[in-house]
Amino acid sequence: MKLKRSLLFLAVFSMLFALLANTSNAAGFWNIEFYSDFSPTWGSVIKIDGEELIKPLEVQYWHECEIGKSEICFGDYYKLLPKNASPNRFIVPDTIVLHTDDQSGNTPKTWFTKTTYNGLSGGKLSVHFAVGLDGIGQFLAMYPEGVMQCRGAGWACNCHSIQIEMAGRTYNYMFNGKASPEMEESIKIITDQTLELVVALMITYDIPIENVIGHYQVKYSGKTDPGDVWLQEYFLPLLQERLDELEN
Repeated sequence: MKLKRSLLFLAVFSMLFALLANTSNAAGFWNIEFYSDFSPTWGSVIKIDGEELIKPLEVQYWHECEIGKSEICFGDYYKLLPKNASPNRFIVPDTIVLHTDDQSGNTPKTWFTKTTYNGLSGGKLSVHFAVGLDGIGQFLAMYPEGVMQCRGAGWACNCHSIQIEMAGRTYNYMFNGKASPEMEESIKIITDQTLELVVALMITYDIPIENVIGHYQVKYSGKTDPGDVWLQEYFLPLLQERLDELEN
């Protein structure tokens, strides 16, 4: 309903400005231009005399997984995990948890989401997304109002969170001199893709940056991934920059 209202508003607004443009241009007043980018950041924008005066307040960050179906997709591909990997329970998320999948640090050029999927599909664990050098894979059904619950970080966290598995391991190595050039490059590429995904999820589900956490921050997890230094000193500052850019 919210999306329909937004589309109706834009349609009426476009008709109004088109009428103004025809009237005013005849009198030699305004030069009004409409254009659309449809990137994750920008939607329809109105230019008057070459100056952007209106930017969209709402942008759709997802697409239909399949025309006519209710599931929505954020990634590059959608491949559901086996049914026994998740509890088949619908939740409304308020938190995003970041993991790494522990792929070998000796082969950072092959940190792919397909490896993540294969590692999960044989057991009873699951996450909503994997991010790797081959893009972003979505593994569980998601909807505009909420998502299917995963099994990735303990029930107390799973029941209210979206979880993302990033390919690789020991992301803190970027900051202690232990990362090879190939490893550092892979971490940067995966980080950038994860940032775009997290921004889209935060906006879609109204999740604050304070609720973007690492697996190591989940109570009683005993985990260290994806790395406290990477998260606090690298990822979260970059995430805040992205959010600030959207507001300006």
